Amino acid sequence: MSHFLRMIFLFCLGLPLLAHAEDAAFSDDIPKLRNWLLKNRDETTGLPYSHVGDKRFEKWCITYDAAVTAMAFIALGDSGEARKVIDFYLSRPEPRRLGGLIEAVRVTSPPTGVEWSVRSGANVWLGIASFHLYRATGDAKYLDFAAQVGDFALRLQDKDPKSPTFGGIRLGPAGDANFEGDQHLGHDASQPAFEEIFATEVAIDSSALLGMLAAEMGEARFQSGRDLARHWLEKAALNRKEHRWNRGYRKSPDKAIATDIHAWGISALGVDALDAFEPGLAENMAGFVEEKCRVTVDATGSGGMKVRVTGFDFVDHAAAKTLQRPPMVSPEWSFQMANAYQRLADDFAAKGEAQKAESYRRKKQELIGSVMAMAVPTDGALAFPYASLPDALIGHEYRTPLQGNFSVIGVAYAILSIKGFDPLRPPSAKRAD
Repeated sequence: MSHFLRMIFLFCLGLPLLAHAEDAAFSDDIPKLRNWLLKNRDETTGLPYSHVGDKRFEKWCITYDAAVTAMAFIALGDSGEARKVIDFYLSRPEPRRLGGLIEAVRVTSPPTGVEWSVRSGANVWLGIASFHLYRATGDAKYLDFAAQVGDFALRLQDKDPKSPTFGGIRLGPAGDANFEGDQHLGHDASQPAFEEIFATEVAIDSSALLGMLAAEMGEARFQSGRDLARHWLEKAALNRKEHRWNRGYRKSPDKAIATDIHAWGISALGVDALDAFEPGLAENMAGFVEEKCRVTVDATGSGGMKVRVTGFDFVDHAAAKTLQRPPMVSPEWSFQMANAYQRLADDFAAKGEAQKAESYRRKKQELIGSVMAMAVPTDGALAFPYASLPDALIGHEYRTPLQGNFSVIGVAYAILSIKGFDPLRPPSAKRAD
């Protein structure tokens, strides 16, 4: 049954599209998505191949992709595969540099570094994955690793109360002076250094990880770091005029619009915390990206057929025009927004606002159903291109992979959104050992 027909079937039965029904609506897809993860990874290390079909990235594993893939396996109840991924970063020397982990390795024997930048975001996501793996298995080594990553983020946090970036977390540590352009955007010494940049996404991710660690371990430094990161989000990152996040801060606010930080901010902080920053902020933020970043495009689906897809672009409509490219849909960032809708639904349900809760559940259901039309069957599996346009400017440093690519991040996030597993939301209670 097609995704569209499944949705019509549910409506015709008069069944509410609740969270538990959403999994059932797409349950046939889960084994196929899992198959793609299993077929496109290194069996020894468990590391996923980030972009299959683009020869420039042959056997590349991007650290952030590895983290999200590990959590997809946790969501599937397959902690063994998740362990392989996290154990690689725990035990191997190849990805370690500057006190953290590099952006990407090539999965050869032995693995080799291919993107030597050390960015706080990818490190923090791996810490989040390790924390969830600890909660799934009870193995303390994963909590220890998550805490090590938390301390890495704390070392990059601005602790000067007089600084305009007080509480913010740097994009990465200082580079090695022996390598020109090290730890600069584009590896270009004329571009800003990571240690000068405070990215909103890093503050959101770090706030989530540090909050999980504080609740689990009772360590004051993690609670203080989480509180400072939230302070920075409220005082430096929030664009009060437009009720949304700025992308970051360097010498002044970076007011560019990035879709993912709004979804992540809603997921990580929720209605109460955001509305404490500004009344109605959580819903206003969701409405802002719906107005500015939601697009409907023609994409290639099953059998090469053209399908009409409504999802979310990486940037707003105006920025896409400035880049001189058509709008495009990112499966990854769209599924992130599906998770944000679930957070809104859950928070409003807890407040007794059933109508709002149901509205956001329906939005999640419709968004997943639309983006799943982009999934391409391949040898008993389902895959996604990185975006609906190949070889196109994203708007945040990078381009999409070449025509014919399938990218692990879309598959992993599809699993997370269908299974109702939001990485930025802490487990509901402390583990009882």
